[in-house]
Amino acid sequence: MWIAINNFLVYRKTAGFGAFHWLVLLIAGLGLTADAVELFAVGYILPSAEHELCMEEYQKGWLGTLSFIGMMIGALVWGIMGDRLGRRRTLLTALVSNGIFGVIAAFMPTYSLLMLTRFCSSVGIGGSLPIVFTFYSEFLVRKNRGRYLSFLLVFWALGGLFVAVLAWGIIPRSGATILDMKRLHFARWRKFLLICSIPAILSAIGVSFLPESPRFLLEMGRNSEAIYVYKQIFSWNNSVKSGEEYQLTEFEVPSKRPTVHVSIPANRGILREMLRSLENCWNNIAGVFSPPNTFLTLFLLVVWITMSFGFYGISIWLHEYTKYIEDNNFESRTINQANLIIEDRKFATNIENTHFTNLTFNNVRFDQTLINHCMFYNCTFTNCTFSNIRTSKTFFKNCEFYYTEFLDTDLYSYKFQSCLHNVSFFFNTKGGCDIDFDVNFKLVELFYENLFAQLAILPGTLITSFILDRIGRIKTLGVSLVLTSASVGCLWFANTKEYLIAFEAVFTFLTVFGWNALDVMTTEAYPANIRTTSYGIFSAISRLAAILSNLTFGSTVQVSKLIPIILSSAVLLSGAICVTRLPETKDYLV
Repeated sequence: MWIAINNFLVYRKTAGFGAFHWLVLLIAGLGLTADAVELFAVGYILPSAEHELCMEEYQKGWLGTLSFIGMMIGALVWGIMGDRLGRRRTLLTALVSNGIFGVIAAFMPTYSLLMLTRFCSSVGIGGSLPIVFTFYSEFLVRKNRGRYLSFLLVFWALGGLFVAVLAWGIIPRSGATILDMKRLHFARWRKFLLICSIPAILSAIGVSFLPESPRFLLEMGRNSEAIYVYKQIFSWNNSVKSGEEYQLTEFEVPSKRPTVHVSIPANRGILREMLRSLENCWNNIAGVFSPPNTFLTLFLLVVWITMSFGFYGISIWLHEYTKYIEDNNFESRTINQANLIIEDRKFATNIENTHFTNLTFNNVRFDQTLINHCMFYNCTFTNCTFSNIRTSKTFFKNCEFYYTEFLDTDLYSYKFQSCLHNVSFFFNTKGGCDIDFDVNFKLVELFYENLFAQLAILPGTLITSFILDRIGRIKTLGVSLVLTSASVGCLWFANTKEYLIAFEAVFTFLTVFGWNALDVMTTEAYPANIRTTSYGIFSAISRLAAILSNLTFGSTVQVSKLIPIILSSAVLLSGAICVTRLPETKDYLV
């Protein structure tokens, strides 16, 4: 039974807004920074890690997918724990898990161990999103709650910028540079991963000094502890005002919600305790889907799925289509040489993007050369030498080699297809990994792609903070989805890399309004006893939708632009329709 609810608001309001709330914003925001870092870091380390750990193409894909799976599991587990154990304790544990496994991942010597530690790290950071928004919201008064919750997304953008700038300063900027670098005991990408753990560690340290959410304490019936927390908040916010004291000492607040108390014998076993814990967790999940929350949950699920599917789907399509355009441009510049005889010549400069057909090489020396994306068809090599050669996507097909030496090369057997070797010698073929590493990787492309997209979040968040409490969550979310759905049609005119980067910035800017409104509304829509559980469920479902969108949109790049345009537009528009069935939550009590 709820009694004297206005008094509860008075206690929160009396504590004021000030330095304490800005401190919580900073500490909680660092948790979201860690979430963004976890998401974006994989793309930057892949080329270097691929070369060092000998990763196949499918293994590279799994490294990114596993991060989403870990975040999905983490969101659900930590979300439930947040309602059972408390916001502060759960968030602290999640951040510590992410930080520890993030550091350990930097030292893993094999692909399998890297996958395992990155997965554990992702499970840890999966709790950041549902707990951070809930934790911070429960310190805020209703009047400007939407504004200050919106500021949290700034830290997510800062996480993306932090990763981009850090990668630019540490990670090798091209595939050729990666090949040139000697294998170090502690490679640059490992240093990059190590530094990427800093936001989670700093946030965890900060959270350890913060009090528990007073709203959670009230829900648990710990009223005296909640009073003490409000006194702490008042003291922080009024530290410069001498002589002021927190005057309210007794709570007449929403009473603890009635629960069914089951008497358990004092000598209960571990198994029974575990079953009881599982039952409590299941009750939390059931509460999210049970009346009066049934239709609210179903419509919110649809909106979360459509937002995530559309946003991540378009993002992966833009990235893959940019690569597709670059590959086509590269192929269009292919040099063709045919029916030539080359004698007594030395190649000491890089050979790139060239097809040699029916050529005869007599007494030719290839020395300290990178042969990149070259094909040799029906060529004959006599008295030739390949010395200190590095290759990338280079093959010899139906070629003949007579009295030819290969010294310190990476020309493995699979690079010779239907070839004849007559008195040919291979000395000191490079050992270790024999994957065909593609050197056509340029960090600058990924850097600018992420840089402009993250910068677009900042003005979007600033505008959202001013309109969210004025026009409401529903209108902001609905308009964002409609505009985003309409903007996808501009992809039809995408033919250059610059156009795609500009479109991604605009697309991200439009989605920021929707993400902010959805995050705030999800936080406000549910009662305190299932608040982080509900958010964890939606966050987990959104990660699953992101995985499915990556699989769906990634396969449409070489088919037709109409498919991603129609698919994403329809999905986002269906989300906008569902928004009309959701309640406005800006006046809800939290």
